[in-house]
Amino acid sequence: MTTLQDHYEAKYAAEAHAGLPRRISRVARPRDRFTAALAAIAPRLPAQASLLELGAGDGRIGYSLLAERPDIAHLVLSDFSEPRVRGLRRSFRDDARVEVAQLDAEHVDYAEGSFDAIMMVALIEHLLDPLRAMIRIRSLLKPRGFVYIDTPNIAKWTRRLKLLRGEFPSTASTSEGLITYDGRPVDLYDEGHLHYFSYSSLSRMLIDRCGFSAVEPAPYAVAPLPAGPGHWAAKRLPGLFSDVAVIARA
Repeated sequence: MTTLQDHYEAKYAAEAHAGLPRRISRVARPRDRFTAALAAIAPRLPAQASLLELGAGDGRIGYSLLAERPDIAHLVLSDFSEPRVRGLRRSFRDDARVEVAQLDAEHVDYAEGSFDAIMMVALIEHLLDPLRAMIRIRSLLKPRGFVYIDTPNIAKWTRRLKLLRGEFPSTASTSEGLITYDGRPVDLYDEGHLHYFSYSSLSRMLIDRCGFSAVEPAPYAVAPLPAGPGHWAAKRLPGLFSDVAVIARA
């Protein structure tokens, strides 16, 4: 039987030999999760910040943050997948500011109060127990720290339309969670997405149950809306026109 670990090791096997990731440019109107993360995080960091990215992937967000904010003192890039961790170590081996670690986001063993900011992009939906994981992650923040979370919005207008048609609004696949975006049968249902969030549900969980003091939306335009109208709609009605992106304050 395939385990979660086996799935992610196989899925990202090629990334063990990756080079430096593509640098993201900071833009005023983000159109994807990567440019949105850079736009939200970079201006909020204190000087000499200490950061942790859980589920860092190929490291492109961290790489771009280091370029935008060269005053960052310490950046931990982590992933659950061993091939991705090997790729990160190859890419960042010459940067003394960067530590690479293989971490399970549900069992992070850094000391409490270690980080000014923690980044979780396309991750919380994969966790078995996001409620208890976020309680632990909250404890890792310094007193004025924050967590940036990006996750698919189950209440986005396109998914509401699918529900009206009687279809499952899958968030990482097609054909009601059974086919990958490149046309192959999935190994895990909906590509391993276990939980589905709206702005309201994530905010309530973080404040009511996980100890965060405030949650601030950081919406951005997503396809299929065009850039200009999409940016306007996402800012005014994020629950309908943006994926979920929030700053959760300690």
